[in-house]
Amino acid sequence: MKKIHSCVISWRFVFWRLVVTVLLLTTLNTRAAGEGIHWQDWSSSAFALAREQNRPILLNVGHEGCTACLYMERNTFSDAQVIALVNRHFVAIQVDSVARPDIGERYSDWAWPANIFLAPDGTQVLAFAGSRRPASYLQVLREIIDQHSAGTLSPDTLAPYGAAERVAVGPLTTLRDELRTLHDRFYRNTSDGVFESAESLRHLLLRKHLYGDEAAGRLAKSALDRHLTQLDPIWGGMFYASFDQGRRMATEKRLESQAAALQAYAQAYQVFGDDRYREAIANVDRYLNEFMRASDGGYFANQQDRFGTRVDAITMDEFYALDDEHRRRYGIPAIDHAIYSDVNGRVILGYVMAHQATGKQDYLDQATRAAKQLLEQRQTKAGWLQQVVPDSRLVGDQRIHRLNAKALPYLRVQAHFGQALLALHGATGDSLWREAAVNLAEALLRELEDPSLGGFYGGPDDGTPGRRKPLEDNAAAAHFLYLLGVLVKDDRYKMAAERAVRAAASPVAVRREGRITGHLLLALELMTAGYVEFSVVGPISDPATHALLTAGRKVYEPRKLVHREAPGRYPSRDRAAMYICNDQRCSLPIDDPASVEGEAARFTYRVTPPG
Repeated sequence: MKKIHSCVISWRFVFWRLVVTVLLLTTLNTRAAGEGIHWQDWSSSAFALAREQNRPILLNVGHEGCTACLYMERNTFSDAQVIALVNRHFVAIQVDSVARPDIGERYSDWAWPANIFLAPDGTQVLAFAGSRRPASYLQVLREIIDQHSAGTLSPDTLAPYGAAERVAVGPLTTLRDELRTLHDRFYRNTSDGVFESAESLRHLLLRKHLYGDEAAGRLAKSALDRHLTQLDPIWGGMFYASFDQGRRMATEKRLESQAAALQAYAQAYQVFGDDRYREAIANVDRYLNEFMRASDGGYFANQQDRFGTRVDAITMDEFYALDDEHRRRYGIPAIDHAIYSDVNGRVILGYVMAHQATGKQDYLDQATRAAKQLLEQRQTKAGWLQQVVPDSRLVGDQRIHRLNAKALPYLRVQAHFGQALLALHGATGDSLWREAAVNLAEALLRELEDPSLGGFYGGPDDGTPGRRKPLEDNAAAAHFLYLLGVLVKDDRYKMAAERAVRAAASPVAVRREGRITGHLLLALELMTAGYVEFSVVGPISDPATHALLTAGRKVYEPRKLVHREAPGRYPSRDRAAMYICNDQRCSLPIDDPASVEGEAARFTYRVTPPG
């Protein structure tokens, strides 16, 4: 097995990438040179052009799986009058929200497609979500043109918040409790079937485990049972959303939905032991392997609710009601073959959690394969991971958004992949994952941290306006850095984690994000309750050492770190021993693997009320 030391991109991959880049740049972005709208990438040069020519900016943000985005492309952005008006009066910028997670996060309040209008200086003046017909869109364009000519464009009060100038103070438990109340109210009062992240559910399950909070457990189970209706029983996979109490589906299968299902049902299976949750994991795994896994181990972005070529004889709802044989007569719905590192990191973490929940080795093998491939191809000499790279598989895709594959460090990528690396290290003990995580964390601190107030910017300073510290991505980074600090005994990481939460969780940010604060809640639950470290001191060749490590890995403890270490912090004994610790106390040395689970339970607070 090839050892990756500095995780530098291999020369073969660099050569291959240069060759493919030439082809991709002439196929993925051809519309910019054609008769359509003259879209530009998000860049300082585009904003400079708007200032120099005194033209307002039209910003379109979406992603390939977005049905409303496809409608806008085929109907509105292809309309001759719209094209003429935009090209004459605006600087048009288009962003793939997944390829540029910093920009996608910033405008996520307006869903997809997000239609944003900016003054020539970059000030937001109007934003709305969803597709518009040509006539309606032309009216908006003319109003912006007229207001700009009259000098009456005014700032939009709902524009994205910027980086806070002060950090949050006070106990983290206060913020945690406020968010708990908000989330519990949401889960009690909604039948929303959107399923694209697992963190909110994982925090409810953590509360049940840690505090014996049965109310949180019931809320989680109710939502998990409802999401089971979104699984495709024929091909497998989690549909993005359901409506009308599960009677209708949004027939798009996004990779983030598959990652969320793996994570949530793996943790829920360990909490409840419900075989339906184990079957849900197998369902998603079957789908990923047959439709979404690349030959080299990574996972594609989404399967869209449309065919690659138009099939007018059947709707997608009718299509998914068919059995396997009849579906294949129509063909396979279009797949976006982009491989994004952040969402792949979430899938890898989900597979590690599925392995821990079920004991199935194949789940861990898949996580290992994908992570090694992405590290070899995408971890730069500086340590950070690229979000997307040119890939020959993309050439045949009929993309509706420009794919910006610039090699830039994005916070979301480093945070999610860092969590995946720590999970792999805990599950395998392989130092490869630990080394890669440290390299990534150092790059994160160096490239994106605010040295004065703390917290991390969503991307590097590229000379464009609006740079900010995204709340949820900072929370995901804090989760990663906190656990890494415990693992490598480096308080810099733990301090950076708390600074990130305090810098990003301003009252404005928390209020604007609303219920979309699952990452923050999970990080706060971890940081206020503390880690649980399973340290085994013993020779690596000793079967007793491995027996204790295996026992630690089998224990359900969402806050755990399991690893072997040399004598020093703990004494050397005549036989292998495990020590279970947090920052307040440690267990006595444990020699018997059968005792590990019982000792670990002493580090929960089930005898005390929640909060």
